[in-house]
Amino acid sequence: MFARRGDGVGIPLTGAMREVFRARVDATYAWARCLADCETVAGRERNAARTLLAFAALKNSGVPDAVANERLAVAIAATERCLEVDSEDRACRLWRASARGTLARDSWNPLNLRLPGQLLAEFRAARAGAPPGYDLLDGTATRAEVSLLLRAPAITVRNPAEARRLIEEAAAAPRFTCAIANRLLLAEVRQRTGAPEPALAELRATVAAGLPSCGTQGYENASALEETSRCLARLEAEPAADPGWDDDCR
Repeated sequence: MFARRGDGVGIPLTGAMREVFRARVDATYAWARCLADCETVAGRERNAARTLLAFAALKNSGVPDAVANERLAVAIAATERCLEVDSEDRACRLWRASARGTLARDSWNPLNLRLPGQLLAEFRAARAGAPPGYDLLDGTATRAEVSLLLRAPAITVRNPAEARRLIEEAAAAPRFTCAIANRLLLAEVRQRTGAPEPALAELRATVAAGLPSCGTQGYENASALEETSRCLARLEAEPAADPGWDDDCR
């Protein structure tokens, strides 16, 4: 069900496509939570369900904020239990850090200055020494690390130069172009680090390439491609201005 969440998706995204995606993600979350809570099954055997629960919880586009936050809290608890059972589970480490970061993203708490550093350590642990872009899925841990280095509060771990080095190295990975989010982030990092022309070139190439055929993230790619088109239009009009990276270029 979760792997089929993007079946039949194209550009432009329609209301029906969004409804199918949402229904399949919601069903996945409910089933995974049921399995994760099943006390008659051994803890290690439930880790796959805990991982899937957290991944589905992070697909919260179109969900009311209260519901999304409740699911993220459940995801954090599930992945913490997952790591108690198996501290080497990279997927649980990745999704726990992602859920914690998503909850904090719009309101970094100045009293919790350790959080960005903790998340950075978890994303690097999830990469487990893999070269940038060669980690889980389409380089998800690399993308999370780059986003944190680019957007974290300046008084903690922000390091745009390191973010650019990582994402440009990741661009050589064979599955990098399977996720438009990778290419969009590459363009953003370049523009934010004083390279507007390479940023524009990446956005233009991404739009020209269309939806990739690899991977199961068809819906996410379609949504990111629409965002890429908006970013491109704004940057072409004002190359030196922020097109609204933090707000999907809306």
